[in-house]
Order: sequence, then C-alpha cells, then structure tokens
Amino acid sequence: MISKMFNQFSRRKFLGAVCTTSATTLLSSARGFGAYVPSAKNSESDSVPASSGKGRIVDMHVHFDAKNPNYIEDFLKVSERLNLTALMLTPFENRVVVAEAAKQHPTKIIPFGYVNLDAPDVVQQVEELHSMGFRGLGELEFVKKPYIDPSYFPVYERANEYGWIVLFHTGIVLRKKFNEPEDVASGRMRPIHLEEIARRFPKITVLGAHLGNPEYQWAAEIARWNSNVFFDLSGSSLMKMQRRLSTFREIFWWTGEGDSQVKTPDNDPHAFVKLVFGSDTGLEGIENVVKQYHALFEACEVPEPTRNRIMGGTLLNLLSLPS
Repeated sequence: MISKMFNQFSRRKFLGAVCTTSATTLLSSARGFGAYVPSAKNSESDSVPASSGKGRIVDMHVHFDAKNPNYIEDFLKVSERLNLTALMLTPFENRVVVAEAAKQHPTKIIPFGYVNLDAPDVVQQVEELHSMGFRGLGELEFVKKPYIDPSYFPVYERANEYGWIVLFHTGIVLRKKFNEPEDVASGRMRPIHLEEIARRFPKITVLGAHLGNPEYQWAAEIARWNSNVFFDLSGSSLMKMQRRLSTFREIFWWTGEGDSQVKTPDNDPHAFVKLVFGSDTGLEGIENVVKQYHALFEACEVPEPTRNRIMGGTLLNLLSLPS
C-alpha cells in the first residue's frame, strides 16, 4: 500500500498485532543472481560482516510514515534489534527526508519512491528520484487503468533503463472511502499484468506484493517462468491460511522438477525461492511477520538455504549489499 494517510483503521497495524508462531534465528546466503547489477558503495559503519553469523533480514515492504516525526529514529531502533534493512517506500513529497536518511544509513535504508502512475508529471518525478539516489519504485497501486496500459510504459522504460526494482501491489486492495464513490478496482492490479511488464522490460526486477491475494496460482506461475519476478506474502494471507500453510506447497509445486530453464538465485531449485520477505505493517509488527514466515517455512519444509534467500539473501544480492 502507499502511505495510507487517512484516518481509518490501518490494515497494517492490525496485521502487525497478529503473532502465530515463534521466530527462529536467521542466517544469510546470497550470491550470483539478479536483474539489478550496479554496485553501491556502503559505509563500513552500517555493514554487518558475513562472519558475524547474524543474518540480515531485508524487508521489501516498509512504508515511510510521514505522520510520525520520529519515524526514522524509530525504524533504526527496529533495524538494530532485528538486523533489518528496509526498502523504504516513500511518497514523493517525503523524498528528501528519506534520501538523506539513506545516505547516513546506506545498508539499513534503501530509498524507494512512490509515484502516482496517473500523474501528468510522473516521468519527471521518476527522473528526479533517480538523480537523488533512489533505487526503485513502490508500492505502485490505486491505478486508474490496468498496470499494462501503454500510458504507463514511459515510467517502466525509465525503470528499465535504470535497472531498477519496482514493487507493485497485486490482488485485493483496501477501501478508503465507504460513504462515497472512489475510482479503485483490484482487477487493474492483478498479478497476471506483471508478466507482460517483466517480459517487455527485462531489466526491471518486478516485485509483487501479497502474492496476488487471492490469485496465488497466477502469481506463482508468473514468477516460475520469469527470472526477474518475485512476490512477498505480506497482508492477510499468512493469517487466513495459518491452519493450512502447507497448501502453499501446492502453489509452489515445481521444486526439483527440472523442466524450467529460468535462472534462480544461486540456481536454487526450490520453488519457494521466488518469494522474498515483506512485512507491510507498522514497525511494531515486523517481528510478528517474521514469525509468520517461519511458520510457513516449517509447514512447507523449506530448506535452510532457501529460507535465507527469502529472508534477505536474494534482495541483498539484487541491491549489491553486504550480508
């Protein structure tokens, strides 16, 4: 979701209050894969040595909260406690604050810019974000047309040129206004639309939020056949399916089948490697989402190397960050 600057009850805060299982210690492993290849120089003060045995979590789905004047400080406390890097999804109007914070903490805060794809100056906004050191876009959503409408292609062309990561909302979307009309439709944000974007613009790493909830099968199959597509499982899915998490083995079914030539991180043959970690919750709820992911791993018997890539390794490599 974008900044969600409205006064209704926050879905992310609700999800952040849910805790279903205990967390486990995380280890990291990430090499040899990525549509995004430019390296980034990072300050030694923020780096975590690979030999430390303390694996970095990379959260692809952290929304900057402009209503909290101490948000950056609050985030850094969580980052230190969990060893967490955030792809910080930033409304365009808050770009300077987050860009400056990212310069100070380049391995903890990775600036991503939210833009309105229907804004008349959206291409200029994207170019400005790039000039400021932003590493991608997200979370794109609430579009007036399907994601694959040609009017959005100039934005994707810029992202392709920059080799950016772009996060798209997919699936069901919250409703902001209950007593008045709004021009919002989940069908414009279906996961199937990401397939065309990934194939037309192969230098973009396409991240889909929420695994297309409830169109999980479509999302997984698109990720299966496109090396530059990954999804997170943020949102309500791990909650509503907590008693049947093993069902995800039927969705990510192709482990070891050997019928796909699609490149995967570290050539990992496990189907679940097409997932990356995303919380989409308030800062207080991130650790609970970590626990939800580990409940999924246990239910689906996901091997340790694949877990490590999901929880951080894949995105560390895509962003050229130390583990």
